[in-house]
Amino acid sequence: MAMDVEKYIKAHMYGNPTINPDDKREFLGNFRENVALALTVGQAAVTEIAPLVKKAMAALPQGRMYINGRLPFGEQQELMQLAITGSYAFTIVTDSGVRVHEGDAGTKPGDMAVVVADPRGPLKKRLVL
Repeated sequence: MAMDVEKYIKAHMYGNPTINPDDKREFLGNFRENVALALTVGQAAVTEIAPLVKKAMAALPQGRMYINGRLPFGEQQELMQLAITGSYAFTIVTDSGVRVHEGDAGTKPGDMAVVVADPRGPLKKRLVL
C-alpha cells in the first residue's frame, strides 16, 4: 500500500513517466518502431517528397500522416492534399512538445516535416520505398 501512495505522490509532483520521450518528440508524437516514413524539413527542401509520401501511404494503408504544423502553409496544404486525394488519415501536429528545437519560432532543417506511421503499434516488417 505504501508503494502505491509513493507512486501517486511522485506522479503528481513530477508528472507521469513517459516511454521514449525523445522518440515521441522527434517523430511528431510517434515511436520510432511505428514510423514507416520520416522526412525532415531539410530533406523536404532538397527533394521532391510527394512520390515518397505516396509510396509510404500505399504501403501502409491503415497508417496516418502527421504533418508539422509549423511548416509554411503552402507545404502543409500540399501534404494535406496528398492525404485527402488518397483518402488517408492525417493530423497536423502543433504541440510544442514534439519539436527537436524547442522554443524556436520557425522550423529548423532537423525538425520533421512529415511522418507516416501506424498509430496502432510497431510495424510488422520494414517498408522499402
